[in-house]
Amino acid sequence: MTKQIFAATFFVAAIFSAAANAAWEIGAGVEGYHWQEYTTSTIRTPLMPTESGPRFAMHVNWTGVGDLGLLLAYRGKLYFGKVHYDTYNQLTDIPVSTTTQYSGVAHEGQLLYRSNAGRYKLDYVGGVGWDNWRRAIGYSQLEDYSILYLRGGVNLDQPRRGKGWHGGGGLKYPFLTWENAHLTNQGYYSNPILTPGNDISFYANLGYRINSNFDVAGYYDSWRFKQSDIQATADAGGPWQVWQPKSSMDLLGVRLMYSF
Repeated sequence: MTKQIFAATFFVAAIFSAAANAAWEIGAGVEGYHWQEYTTSTIRTPLMPTESGPRFAMHVNWTGVGDLGLLLAYRGKLYFGKVHYDTYNQLTDIPVSTTTQYSGVAHEGQLLYRSNAGRYKLDYVGGVGWDNWRRAIGYSQLEDYSILYLRGGVNLDQPRRGKGWHGGGGLKYPFLTWENAHLTNQGYYSNPILTPGNDISFYANLGYRINSNFDVAGYYDSWRFKQSDIQATADAGGPWQVWQPKSSMDLLGVRLMYSF
């Protein structure tokens, strides 16, 4: 999984590096991560599975150079980290605490329409992307997610990396979702693929460009998934029904970027 993530990242970066008339940004940062599943145990004090903790991220941005009109852009991100996981045993309803190790990559191609907005440039953003991550829960449970999504929003920026504030925001929509829970590794006889339901989420960012090379920004990102369809499987104890409950992800991050 990790080798595939890095191979895909370098492949996409190599494609875009062929463009000479372009602006590049690379950087890194940290983000506070929160994942919530909206299902409760039947214990006296209901418990909803929750993950929270820090993740680390590396960012690569490419934007075609132009003052007005249509532009192409690419946004890439590698992320990883270990977060705390509070859940419960689904057979006994006993609360359980463990950790989840995350590793993932996101690639997104964008089409920008750039216009003037006083001394700023206003970009109308449309994008299509792929977010792919692995959750390694405790020592034995793996879950792989692949999300294809659309993005729409606006960016307001200083022209030609001018010093000052910039920001943007908009909506994301996952139009194709895929979850591999690796159920056969846990003793089940089959491994049906789950498809979390589609829902709209928000994103936003606010940054300050220190000079033509360095930029610091804070950002918010999110996912919203409805409950997946219920699938059938079985183990030595008999038949079971499995599904991914309604889930949400929220993160707040900060990153330092270098432009060249």
